[in-house]
Amino acid sequence: MKRMRDIVRLPVLKLQTGEHLGWVKDILFDEKKCIVTGIILEKDSFLTPHTQIISRDDIVACAKDSLNVKEFTNEKVNGSLWSHKIGNKVYNDQGEQIGTVGDIFVDNTFKDITGYEISDGLFADLFDGRGAILEKNIIADGKDVIIVEGGSL
Repeated sequence: MKRMRDIVRLPVLKLQTGEHLGWVKDILFDEKKCIVTGIILEKDSFLTPHTQIISRDDIVACAKDSLNVKEFTNEKVNGSLWSHKIGNKVYNDQGEQIGTVGDIFVDNTFKDITGYEISDGLFADLFDGRGAILEKNIIADGKDVIIVEGGSL
């Protein structure tokens, strides 16, 4: 299992040539299907940053030190941004806020979303650690809020 936070800022390498294309700027994912749909690549540039969207189908491997891609298919990629999901409030089914989204977990193949890391504030995180919610325990995953079953973390 990997955190999306650990994938953002990884170098993106072209598998056939070894060319360094840039860095992972953000990650796109489908909240309903719970899958990664692509990445936003930030290209190397001197004066102005350039970005390009790369489909998940074009990603060959996602290791701890780099993300490898093949030839781009230029297919249209839709989804929510990882950076927009961080900080969303998390409530239980009794209506109590149990924290905020601290990160999103994906499987080792960088395809399926497996759950969310939940923060309950700086001091609680330092003393108790962060909590985790598995995807199967999520009742509703909205644009701004996540509702989970159960009382607390």
